[in-house]
Amino acid sequence: MRKTLSILILLLIFSCKKSEYKTIDFGSFELTVPQNWKEYEIKGTDSYVGGLVTNEQDTLIFDLGWYSGDLTKNIEILVFSESEYSEFSEKQKSRLEKVKHLIVDDEFTAEYDAKEYLKYKFTKDSIACFSAKFIEPTNKGFGASGIYIDSLKGSGTNHNKTSMSFYGNNLSESTQAEFFKALKKMEFKDYCQ
Repeated sequence: MRKTLSILILLLIFSCKKSEYKTIDFGSFELTVPQNWKEYEIKGTDSYVGGLVTNEQDTLIFDLGWYSGDLTKNIEILVFSESEYSEFSEKQKSRLEKVKHLIVDDEFTAEYDAKEYLKYKFTKDSIACFSAKFIEPTNKGFGASGIYIDSLKGSGTNHNKTSMSFYGNNLSESTQAEFFKALKKMEFKDYCQ
């Protein structure tokens, strides 16, 4: 009986599947990511900067501080003049072939609906106790994906506002999905009580 019980316990222990995810503690916040993603250290001058390297070798960078960039303020459209397009590298032209874009004689006089050629789409959602802006490329894999949180603490009136941005560029659909899943479950230790 004892031998059978020991064998059953050993089988149970060895049959347990190793977790596919791990939690990385960045100090101010924690993020649960796929097991094969690695922490990436960066030296910041006026803010806390760091990131992750995914299994596809994409780099996801966060910036936590007073000057964190808000990509949602940069409305980009994929409309180019012929002269601008002619200066693109072959690699840039090749990447553009895969996405919806427009080449015109003169981008200032040409008639087109700019909404049809937006590079990004934005949504609002909550992360922990904060409202966050999510950004993702209109054309999957072509542009930045990530979040911006305007105020973790402080206010703009006295210029001591702490913000956070966390972005990756040209992510595959599966990497972007894992990244957004991790961001939505992010936990802030120093800010949410």
